[in-house]
Amino acid sequence: MNDRIVDPKHLRALYAFLVVIATVAATKAMIWPRWPMAQPLEQDVITEALTKGRFKISPLKPLAAKRDAELATSSALGYSLDNVLELRLMRGVARRRFNFQTAFLTKEHPELQLKQRHLSPGIPAYAIGFAQKQPSVQTCLVGGDEANKAFGVTREELPSLVDQMSKTKWSGPKSILGLQPNRDYQCIVIQAKTTDGSAISINRAKWLHLLSVLQSALQKESSKTSINVQN
Repeated sequence: MNDRIVDPKHLRALYAFLVVIATVAATKAMIWPRWPMAQPLEQDVITEALTKGRFKISPLKPLAAKRDAELATSSALGYSLDNVLELRLMRGVARRRFNFQTAFLTKEHPELQLKQRHLSPGIPAYAIGFAQKQPSVQTCLVGGDEANKAFGVTREELPSLVDQMSKTKWSGPKSILGLQPNRDYQCIVIQAKTTDGSAISINRAKWLHLLSVLQSALQKESSKTSINVQN
C-alpha cells in the first residue's frame, strides 16, 4: 500500500491561511468589540404580577429597543396604573462597567431620561426627578435574592450589586476555565411617572408597593437570562 505524501508547499499554504484567519478574527475583536444584547422582557409575567398586586392596568405602546457597540436595551414596556401613573420597564445592558448606570441605560429614550435628578436616601435605592416635565421616580433591578438590596441607580451602586452576585467559592476558577461568563452588566429599569397634571410628587408608599410587587416576578424572569456581550 502506498503512503500518501503531503506536499510541504500545501502545508505551508494551509498554515498561512490559518494564520490570516486568526489574525483577522483577533483584529476584529479588538477594533470592533462584540455588541451587547438585551433580551426582551416577558410581558405576561409583568402583567400577572401587576394584576395580583391589585393595580388597575392598561397596556401602553412599547418604546423601541436600541442597540449599539456600548449599549443594548429591550423594548420598554408601558402600563397605565390606576389612571394616575405611567409605568415603564426596560432591560438595559452596558458593555463597560463605567457606563453601568441608569443615566446611560436610558440615554436613547427621552421618555425615560430623568432631569433634575436627586437620589433618595436609604434602601431600596432610587432616584427622584422629572421625566418629560412630569414628577417621576426611577431605579434599576439587578437579578439576585436579597430583597431591598437588589436596586441601584448610579455607577457606584449597580456594578457593586453585580460583583456581589458573581462572588461565589468557585466563581474565579469557573471564569478562568470558561465555565462562567464574565461580569454581566445588565438590570431592569423601572420608572413611574405621574399622569395627573396636578400631582407634584409620587406617593412613596405606592412606589415601594409597586417595587415589591414587581421584584419577585422580575428576578425570577432575570434568573433565566444570563446575557454576555455577543454579536
